[in-house]
Amino acid sequence: MRKSPFIQQVILITILLFIGCQNEHEIHRTKETKKRVVLEKTSKKKKVLLVGIDGLQIEKISNAATPNLDKLLIKKGFSGGITGTTSEQKTKSGPGWTTILTGVWLNKHGVPDNNSSHKSKVKSVFQFIKEHDNNLETASVATWSPIHDFLRDQLQFINYKHQGGSDDNAVKNSVNELTNHNPDFLFVHLDEVDGVGHSSGFGSSYNSAISRADKRLGTIMNAVENRINTKNEDWLIIVTTDHGRENSGYGHGNQTTSEKTIFVGMNKQGNAEFNNYIGTIPNKDFNGIYGNVAQTSIIPTVLTHLNIPIKKEWQLTSTSLIGEVGAQKVMMKNSNTLYWHASSSGNIEIYRNNQFLTSVNSLQGYYVDTAPSKGDTNYTLLLNGQTSSVTINNTNIIAGLDWNDFINNKAYFFRDDIKYVRYNKTLDKADSGYPIQTNNSSWPGLGNYKNLISAAFKWSNHKGFFFLNDGRYIRYDMNTDIADTGYPIRVTNQNWPGLEAYAKKIVAAINWNNSKAYFFLNDGTYLRYSIKNDRVDSGYPKPINNSTWPGLGNYGAKITAAVDWNLTYCYFFLNNNTYIKYNKTLDKAVSGYPKPINNSTWPGLK
Repeated sequence: MRKSPFIQQVILITILLFIGCQNEHEIHRTKETKKRVVLEKTSKKKKVLLVGIDGLQIEKISNAATPNLDKLLIKKGFSGGITGTTSEQKTKSGPGWTTILTGVWLNKHGVPDNNSSHKSKVKSVFQFIKEHDNNLETASVATWSPIHDFLRDQLQFINYKHQGGSDDNAVKNSVNELTNHNPDFLFVHLDEVDGVGHSSGFGSSYNSAISRADKRLGTIMNAVENRINTKNEDWLIIVTTDHGRENSGYGHGNQTTSEKTIFVGMNKQGNAEFNNYIGTIPNKDFNGIYGNVAQTSIIPTVLTHLNIPIKKEWQLTSTSLIGEVGAQKVMMKNSNTLYWHASSSGNIEIYRNNQFLTSVNSLQGYYVDTAPSKGDTNYTLLLNGQTSSVTINNTNIIAGLDWNDFINNKAYFFRDDIKYVRYNKTLDKADSGYPIQTNNSSWPGLGNYKNLISAAFKWSNHKGFFFLNDGRYIRYDMNTDIADTGYPIRVTNQNWPGLEAYAKKIVAAINWNNSKAYFFLNDGTYLRYSIKNDRVDSGYPKPINNSTWPGLGNYGAKITAAVDWNLTYCYFFLNNNTYIKYNKTLDKAVSGYPKPINNSTWPGLK
């Protein structure tokens, strides 16, 4: 029987609806499948392996067989901080590994050398991770055990720790951790390359040590690869070194291009901070080394991969090498001008000592602080969730007092932030706990005039004089450690014959081996005072030039303080954070000065 047209239409519509439902179901299922695939991709557990090969010179890698390093993208970097600034640090293992594990330079972490009595003053990557999520597991395997000594206040944040022994033992412990445990962050330190460098310098032995280190690296990387293949994990692998070496390969520790040069290798493509050399930075020292990757970028990179938000209060120095790029190559152009490079447009938030200061377009590339703070000032720039920081010390040394009584070989330095530093001349570093406030507890009788101090010097073994910028002075008894009663009094021609007319101009004073005293004035002139005759010598003041003070002439109007050091040397401090060493025997400045005042030249002074 033939079907009616109506029935045929109903059947056709039913078939089409059925097919449509099937297609819709397939489309929905496909969407769900794709969604599930995306979720599987994005839900991979993020983990990090950070391997440090001590003392490995990047230029020597090509001399050795390194199939495992060759699997990584390797970029040149720099260590040692920014030379001549408060961040400068020795190119040694102590400060180097502490920087790698904290993300800041010496001026913040406080580990100046390899002496294991030092300890970091800031949080490490281990604490950042555990405070974010205590369930994340951390591990550290270090052949050189002082690395853990520097972080001894951080050990509670490390789930598994092993130190000492050989590099082969370190590899064994690392593989065991990767195979039998579940680390989210694993740091491994290998030491042999540095040891061979110290004993043999560059050459075949050093190259062989590099190859052995690469083989050990390969064993650890294979354990990571096994986890990637068997578990749902996304591993970031970073390989780096703590410092370079001097040209022969035997030593390191100084501020030279070779010793400052390091490398950073990764198994990820990296961002603009990792891949692009920036040659437009204002500081082009050491053949423009600061345009390369900074050692301080490693920890922000670790945290970024682990999806740990970076807090501005941490004041980390550099932006990450993966993900979004923050402000790059942040540095001071001068005492109040910030510089940075930006790879994209956006608003940069600028914080001064963790307090919001302003917001500017990132492409502006600079900011002038019209009211900079005295003392240590930290600027943190926040862009794209990444922070970059720089610290400057805007204090000047305004007076120096030699306190050499042959028992306590000390000098005291007074700063214009109303603090002072007690300096151990024997150990050549500031005593711990300084600077502290200048007040009537620390300097009885002087505290009320702390804002007026302009110069100081020792007259004899038990008397010191402080000159104030209002034309008065204070006599201080160094035996009883208190200002003499009745002071301050005005400088007159009765108590300081010939000095009265210049009393308000004095910026520095110094005792020249107990025969003469010299007063330096703010107009670039000086007075010579006879201690024996107790009066200004005739014919003074005279100009400070290279005839009267060889090597000091260009800096006469910049002097802010002077201090006698011993029978041979004295020091002059200038208003641009530099100083000059002066040879009293030869009566001329030592060549190579002025030099910057920092933790390498005057540890703990600023």
